[in-house]
Amino acid sequence: MQIEYPNCQARYTVEPAALGPEGRTVQCFRCNHRWFQAVEPPPFAEPEEYAPEERPVPDFVIRPQSYGASVPAIAERREMPSWLKVLVGLLLLVGAVGGGVWAFKDDIAPFLPPEVASMLGVDVKPAAPPAPPRAAPPPTPAPPPQARPQPAPVQPAPAPAPTQAEPSRGRLEVDMAASKIDVLDGRYVVRGEIVNRGGAPAMTRTLRIVFKKDADVLGERAYPLIEGPIPPGARRPFSQVLDDPPAGTTDIVPAIE
Repeated sequence: MQIEYPNCQARYTVEPAALGPEGRTVQCFRCNHRWFQAVEPPPFAEPEEYAPEERPVPDFVIRPQSYGASVPAIAERREMPSWLKVLVGLLLLVGAVGGGVWAFKDDIAPFLPPEVASMLGVDVKPAAPPAPPRAAPPPTPAPPPQARPQPAPVQPAPAPAPTQAEPSRGRLEVDMAASKIDVLDGRYVVRGEIVNRGGAPAMTRTLRIVFKKDADVLGERAYPLIEGPIPPGARRPFSQVLDDPPAGTTDIVPAIE
């Protein structure tokens, strides 16, 4: 139905359902005036032949509002893909394991390979050395340690007479019965005595160590050793530290030159 307001001559098209059966208060959009508008039944008119007539176009069209259209749409919740969940779980697991290894690196360092321990920056403590190998021949109970005597002054040998034969020379040997092998601070130490079995004083130059496994020679090392001169029949103690003997060594044989 159409409503015309006489003050401003504004016309409106209103649905009868919007006014209700008893009418309602309306407001002019142009002049903001309010009045009570009742639903007027259409006037009775005799039926006429249908003839289309031009109806005036209203200035404004008022329709009932749809409150549901103003409600915001609910956004669809997007869940994390399964492959991304698995990747995040693996990263968390690797991080937890790495943190545990780093926290207890000092405790598990002896059980790690040297390459992994070096990557973690941990100094791997050397394992306890194996039982010291036996010297050949089997050592006898060594005498109590003796104080190292001071080297005797070098005395020139008397010049031989032209008519006499040349005197015998000194012959230095290692007394194997007095030799033994000790372990000091995780390293092997060879101790023994040098005896001069010759007829003249002699000086030592080199201590030669032969590493054996049964009858096989695994290696040989030479250490400088200057002792003497040692008089004939005299003894001189010695000791030498051995670092990293060959693996599988069962016998260590010292010799003097």
